[in-house]
Amino acid sequence: MATGVYDPTTSYDLTVGVIVDMDEAIYLLSPIDSPMINGVDADGTMILGSRPVGQTTFNWLDDEILTPRSTLGGAIVTADVFITLATGVRTRFSTGDVLYLNKTNDESLLVTGYGTTAETLTVTRSWGAGAATTHASGDYVYQVGVALAEGSDPENARVTDRTDNSNVTQIFGPTKVRLSRTEQLIRKYGISNEFAHQLAQRTKENVISREQAFLYGEQVNDTGAKRRTTGGIFKQLTTNISTSTTLTVAFLQALQQTIYTQGGNPGLLMCHPAALADLNSIADTNIVRTTNVDSMRGRRRVTVVSTEFGDISIVRNRWMAPSDALLLNQGSISRRVMTPLRAVPLAKTGDADSMMIVAEEGLEIKGEEHMGKFNTLGY
Repeated sequence: MATGVYDPTTSYDLTVGVIVDMDEAIYLLSPIDSPMINGVDADGTMILGSRPVGQTTFNWLDDEILTPRSTLGGAIVTADVFITLATGVRTRFSTGDVLYLNKTNDESLLVTGYGTTAETLTVTRSWGAGAATTHASGDYVYQVGVALAEGSDPENARVTDRTDNSNVTQIFGPTKVRLSRTEQLIRKYGISNEFAHQLAQRTKENVISREQAFLYGEQVNDTGAKRRTTGGIFKQLTTNISTSTTLTVAFLQALQQTIYTQGGNPGLLMCHPAALADLNSIADTNIVRTTNVDSMRGRRRVTVVSTEFGDISIVRNRWMAPSDALLLNQGSISRRVMTPLRAVPLAKTGDADSMMIVAEEGLEIKGEEHMGKFNTLGY
């Protein structure tokens, strides 16, 4: 049909059938970083190592020595002839032990036996010089040797059993990808193979799902319905929990000190970037900074926090809640992999091709008492 245009035709006249000029590089709208699994956004460091597992339920043992020290589980006054210790530590002490208490006041005591209630020791006050005094809950208790009579039998034998911990593997998937033959043949902008593209997208989603499961997953093994989910880090770290509402050097060091006293020395702090507001604050004069004069202007984001209890490397994780932060031993956490992430072809039905994506793995944490967490940060 005639267009009625007799002068030179312009690009505004013949508009039907014109190929659209489109940038073939597709912008990915969703994030794909995965610090724990792939090391993406963690300076290339994989936070979680991996080891194979051959059963859906896997176990590991934690052991501890009877470190002869504790804290007071309650205040004592001068007339008390017993002390209450922190929960679960009474077997660290025995008859004849000499204890030294300090922080509120100095005093030495002699252990004469176990009390009638849990976590209590009967004691002789003011062992040696000085008078009995008061002590506050939380004061340190150190065993400084044994004062048994010369020639006496040894103190009562003490043994500790290992702690049997377990978790289960979780099936991540199966996720199905199915495209018709025609759909795969149609040319697309920026896509040379539509099936491979869709498969890659579902794979990235699977990684994010595992990342979040290893953070917040609940351990469930429903034998009736034959379903199971693995327990994540937040569910397995139960000992050292800070109730601080801000992530400052002072609160970080306080949690480090608690863990250090128990024999741990975590090297990673993993959190949402929003939780780092206080550690990044240039208005906080308590944070020591060194500025290099160069062409770069502005501040640098925190990458390492150094305290008397060690250097902590920062790992930012967008999949964590801004209210949470984790102090981790990298070598103590691992993925137990039964089936690595794989794409499995399915039987061909109709004029279409199908594959499924599936992985099965669980999380193992050894020595959770040597790690800690914040879960009440106000961000």
